Amino acid sequence: MSFNRLLTALRQRVWLSRHAVIVTVSVIAACDAVPDPAQPAVGVALDSVFDTTVVALEESARDSIAVPGIFQERAEGGFLLSDGQLPRVRSYDAQGRLEAAFGRFGAGPFEFQSIDGLAETASGRVAVVDGRQARLTWLTGDLRPDTTKRLPGVPSRVKTLDDDLLLEMRLASESGGDDPRSRFYRRPLMLHRLAEDELTWSSFMWPFLPAERPYWNSIARLSFDLAGDSIYMAFSLRYPVAILNTAGDSIGEIGVPPAAFELVPVFESGAFSPAGFATQVSDLLGGRTTISHLAVVGSRLVVVHGSFGYPKSGGPFGAYHSSLDIYDRHTGRKLYEDVPLPENSRVLGGGRHLYLLADTRFPPWRIARLSFRRENPD
Repeated sequence: MSFNRLLTALRQRVWLSRHAVIVTVSVIAACDAVPDPAQPAVGVALDSVFDTTVVALEESARDSIAVPGIFQERAEGGFLLSDGQLPRVRSYDAQGRLEAAFGRFGAGPFEFQSIDGLAETASGRVAVVDGRQARLTWLTGDLRPDTTKRLPGVPSRVKTLDDDLLLEMRLASESGGDDPRSRFYRRPLMLHRLAEDELTWSSFMWPFLPAERPYWNSIARLSFDLAGDSIYMAFSLRYPVAILNTAGDSIGEIGVPPAAFELVPVFESGAFSPAGFATQVSDLLGGRTTISHLAVVGSRLVVVHGSFGYPKSGGPFGAYHSSLDIYDRHTGRKLYEDVPLPENSRVLGGGRHLYLLADTRFPPWRIARLSFRRENPD
């Protein structure tokens, strides 16, 4: 059964029950061609690369999920998931059963105005970052209040390195102070390590001055993931992926663009009219490929490509997830290129598996857990 047909059948079954449902599929390709080991396998079906397990999320009638947001695999199994529209964090077991939930809107202690990052440390504590309040909130493993701390800048993503935090964050000291024009002539360091809530190093400079790349801040994004002693960082509009060590030093690069990747042009200042900016940019970018997400899955680095295209992307500057490139992260060899993703799916993250939100449009919400079917495509 194809992945899309599986999801259709599951949707019909889940509507009959409000309890968690788990369906396991092991798809065996009837005829696998053996590719040249020096070249990646191009355009192969997702079912030829992964075994798929689809989990339907259990919801509380008094605390329903608006939209699944930030995902974090848990060390002991199961996962954390923020709400994409509400200030809530929820914990689930591996079968999608709801274990705990926490969060409400506000500016007081243990209240959120936005949830921009979510991670679990080696000791089991849960870190939640609120970009609007520039605040870090620590929760216990079962999502009870622990402590809060003011951050030295505006955070947008967080990962854990043992019990330390890696944050994508724009430091207040690099914001330009009282002169807003000065931010156009600064290239801030975007990745920061916090140990015991203290900043220990900053790394990975934004690759372009805003003055050099007008309008790019509207469409450019950073993504990062880590495994072992390697941190992988990608700027959405260009290749390759940068590799840093845990001291923040650059140690290499990985990745080559797929055939469909087309560089976004450099726009001159004044290229767009103020009234038609969103429409003009959307038309210009329509169909172009970008790096939307990075996910480490065991020994693999998964580069998620997106395509600009409003309204499918959800906004004129967004990109819906469209395909995967997969690398052996130890050798740098590209194993698969342009593996198409199911329509309306979104990659949530990696870890022991690759996780997809099976359908981004409406509930019941289902998460597909993808496991590599074999270690090498050849």
